[in-house]
Amino acid sequence: MFTLRAAVMWTVNDFTAYAMVSGGSTKGYMACSVCKEDVTSSWHAGKVCYLGHRRWLPWDHEWREKDKEFNRNTERHLRPREWSGDEILEQLNRLNFMDE
Repeated sequence: MFTLRAAVMWTVNDFTAYAMVSGGSTKGYMACSVCKEDVTSSWHAGKVCYLGHRRWLPWDHEWREKDKEFNRNTERHLRPREWSGDEILEQLNRLNFMDE
């Protein structure tokens, strides 16, 4: 007998399966896997909405100033930080996988 250990390195799938493969969430207030803890979500019209999408635009872009067209706020947030490979590996190492 031997213990088989495997990892999924690449996969092509839809957004729903993304949650199952990654162990994350694709619904609710913290569903953005890119923004992680810096997600901007709110309750609107009976649904959770992500209205912080303008923060990905350049700082001087005209849409950052438009408030009436979006959520009545100008966009002042910086884009989420980009995680390095070492930081992601550190997060993965903190996960508790089932051991014997």
